[in-house]
Amino acid sequence: MKVTYEVEKAAREVISASCDTMDQEDFGAYLALCAPEFQYAIRVYSPEIRRDMTWLEKDYEHMKTLLDLLPKQNRDRNPIKRHISVREVTSANGKDEVTVRSDLQVYRVLLDGGEAQVFAIGKYTDRIDMSGDEPKLLEREVRLDSRSLGAGYHIPF
Repeated sequence: MKVTYEVEKAAREVISASCDTMDQEDFGAYLALCAPEFQYAIRVYSPEIRRDMTWLEKDYEHMKTLLDLLPKQNRDRNPIKRHISVREVTSANGKDEVTVRSDLQVYRVLLDGGEAQVFAIGKYTDRIDMSGDEPKLLEREVRLDSRSLGAGYHIPF
């Protein structure tokens, strides 16, 4: 598949929409952007043990279960805002798929006083199916540079 301007634009739009829906905690809309075979993971490299750590790994059904339960959780209610910078959109596997690599910055705005804080920094690597009428996320790996997020935050990045 050739990565044309239209393909790249559609890929950027689905990545942006995925961040917007999670920022708004519209989990149904987020899942609507995902294919049934969607895979999600958050990974972090630990220099202390010199290994990758997997903090979260879910398929579509388990991600849906996690997101359905979030409103019932006792959790940090300070809103966050994901900011992405798409770095590269490339053809994946010679199919109607693209791989998108993005830089990720996550900001938290404290409800008490409105102070904005950098919450997390990392990268997204997304694989997107471009074959249908609407692009669908097939896979998202969040690779965080931040390793200290504090307690009580349960919403995936």
